[in-house]
Amino acid sequence: MVTTDEMIGLIALRRRTPTMGTLSYILREDTWGNGYATQAAQHVVDFAFATAGLERLEAMHHPDNPASGGVLTKAGFARTGTCDRYAADGAAVAYQVYALPLL
Repeated sequence: MVTTDEMIGLIALRRRTPTMGTLSYILREDTWGNGYATQAAQHVVDFAFATAGLERLEAMHHPDNPASGGVLTKAGFARTGTCDRYAADGAAVAYQVYALPLL
């Protein structure tokens, strides 16, 4: 747990349908590798299923950021495939897609 009053990142849960939501997060680079994203993701997953009534969560990460895939896997997500997103220059980037159904 962070013990200072500094903001080190953001995590968001967005409802996309009545039963499905998406998880996203970003952390300050100097805080990477400390487990903060994993801990925050686990708390949001618990909230999504226990309080928000969601039945499925989805998330994705840039292919150049495999550590984010590790965060999602530790939070219970499974990789389901890829999704092309387009960069500012118009080039397609194959993001890694993950899902977590309510069990």
